[in-house]
Amino acid sequence: MKLFFCYIGFLYLKYFFFLFVSLECFFVVIDLVKYLDELPNSANLIVLLMVYDFMYASQFILPLSLILAQIVLVIVLLKSSQWTAFLALGYSKLKIFLPIFFLSSLMSFCFIALNATPFAYAKEQVDLIVDRGFLGSVKNDLFVKYDNTYIYLEKIFPLLQSAEGLHIYEFNQDNSEILRIVESPKAIFNGEEWTLQNVTIVDLDKDLQIGQNPLRIQHIDSYTTLHGFKPKILENIYEQNGSISIIDAYEAITLLGEQNVNTQKIRGLLYSLIFFPLFAPFAMICLSYFTPNSNRYANLSLMTLGMILGVLMLWGIFFSFSRLSMSGFLQPEFSILLPIFVLFSVSFFVLLKILKA
Repeated sequence: MKLFFCYIGFLYLKYFFFLFVSLECFFVVIDLVKYLDELPNSANLIVLLMVYDFMYASQFILPLSLILAQIVLVIVLLKSSQWTAFLALGYSKLKIFLPIFFLSSLMSFCFIALNATPFAYAKEQVDLIVDRGFLGSVKNDLFVKYDNTYIYLEKIFPLLQSAEGLHIYEFNQDNSEILRIVESPKAIFNGEEWTLQNVTIVDLDKDLQIGQNPLRIQHIDSYTTLHGFKPKILENIYEQNGSISIIDAYEAITLLGEQNVNTQKIRGLLYSLIFFPLFAPFAMICLSYFTPNSNRYANLSLMTLGMILGVLMLWGIFFSFSRLSMSGFLQPEFSILLPIFVLFSVSFFVLLKILKA
């Protein structure tokens, strides 16, 4: 059984590697042609652009490559009559597909784990290289609300964990009166809260009296505030199509939920990062049910065309729903979780039928 598992697994990985690399290279070349007039003059940046574009393309190409590799492997085994020979030797259809299901599921879960790392920000780096000609991350003129505080940042550098031109307006509980204005030319995030440097604090007196100054101005070297408000969360709160990792998306949802802010787009991003890669193993289980026992009783050309068209149409539907949810047009629970649950239910039903066969 171990030798059989290794043999089927090796064939599957071979076809997966060829398809994945070919589709990835095609995607990168198309993008290079699209950015031809905007490419930087630095050869290092062009190489980094290709690497990040390769990483970004894997979000779409990996599920398709996993499924197409299974289709190619099944067709090869049927044409060479190895499939029929394995069945004649006593191997069930499930045992033949088991190495494929295991490897595809493993790669899908590894890809989900990668989406919890800076790997998820590959598209952002591509845009920075093309638009600005450098690597990094900077956002301008960001205005956010946090508890009873409104914050304006002239510039924020999420990768450097710092910001410039910070203006904080603190209000009372019902947001009817401004109590304090805090200004700082530079602020640094220490992992838990923001430390402001060269701070100017203006306190407004509630009880105004004639002849008295209503403003109390003080200058201090350091001031801490905004506990738990992370730079990457700040960058993605109002980003319509921004990149975000699983960890940052979860923290953003938690933080925005506490502020009673709509989290629909962030939830769509989070669900897409976690559940969309699972499309491949579930679809592969469904396709395995339509594999004939012999090539004598099936039109392999028509079967291959039907499988490929069916997979592409199904993938297009799932991809469209995920994009609609991330744009805020559809609720992510309806457009992502429900289709994935339906596909999981169908694949589970198919798996039971294969076990009984």
